[in-house]
Amino acid sequence: MPLLCQLTDPDGYRISDWNIAADPRDRDYWISLFDTFPNHIQTQIVRDGLDGDHFPARWSAFQREYESGMRLIRDKVERTGTLSTIELVRYRQMLLKKFDFPDPYRAIKRRENTAAARLYPQVIQRIDELPLEKRWPALFLGLLAGNMFDLGAPKTIDLFKRGQTDFFATLERIADQSWFIDHSAVLIDRLTNSSPWRQILFFVDNAGSDIVLGVLPLAREMARAGARVILAANAEPALNDITYPELNCLLDKLRNQDPQLADLLATDRLATVDTGNDTPLLDCTIITDACNTVAAASDLIVLEGMGRAIESNWHVPLKCDCWRIALLKDEAVVRWLGARLWQPVSRFDPA
Repeated sequence: MPLLCQLTDPDGYRISDWNIAADPRDRDYWISLFDTFPNHIQTQIVRDGLDGDHFPARWSAFQREYESGMRLIRDKVERTGTLSTIELVRYRQMLLKKFDFPDPYRAIKRRENTAAARLYPQVIQRIDELPLEKRWPALFLGLLAGNMFDLGAPKTIDLFKRGQTDFFATLERIADQSWFIDHSAVLIDRLTNSSPWRQILFFVDNAGSDIVLGVLPLAREMARAGARVILAANAEPALNDITYPELNCLLDKLRNQDPQLADLLATDRLATVDTGNDTPLLDCTIITDACNTVAAASDLIVLEGMGRAIESNWHVPLKCDCWRIALLKDEAVVRWLGARLWQPVSRFDPA
């Protein structure tokens, strides 16, 4: 598959320049996080009925090969002093697929999509009742609140397990946070007063409250403001990220609750595309032709979530405008940035 056509320097593209082995704290943190991954999902797989035939044998074989591969990764780090998060996530995805556990979060995503869909009418009603000057800031905060549903970061995994990821409670907490980077005023000006974008390619992140209560209300408003908005989702599963097929299924259900959403979809002012990716990061070297066709006609690209906006592509310049928005939920990420946990990031880079 081709590279993303909007890269300023395609030959020099690197998914990330963060060497997580450079700081011993980061190295130990990330390796420990991936070392313990099988322990976190085994019970979940069985509970959700995703174990399938011959589960004990497959799981034992998966664990043995996973542990062996992690030892090789640690040895490589000792030899070279280099490691990236994309190496770790690709290794994890490869082993899950090999032993027929391609989507261990499938049932969780389905439950969270259903729960968020019940709140969707209430959220868009609140948004639609706001005057325009308050609507955009509320949508940005809603996007950040929804992004709390993240099963890749230990802090948010713990909150999810304790039932502390309520969307409206999170919205209130985020409203009081100081922002690490806040270019929201520039974005709001472009969306309301000056030169709006013709087409927006929006790389989405998680299922559940993230896509339903965060992304969709914002994308809906962007489309109502005159832009064509294309939501770009992973081709294949990765953690609790929503996939392209799941996104289309979800939109088919939500359009029945929201006539304006239904109209935007029917008139192609809101659409979807498959990115070709299968990790929680965004690798711009494996973009589908369909996604590249959309990218070529877009004058704004949105990178949502830590994985796509910060852990990958943080220093990657684009030929079009780019908006990176995420909630900082991981202690290693905030240490690398020099930020604090739970700070929002809203960074706008013009073409």
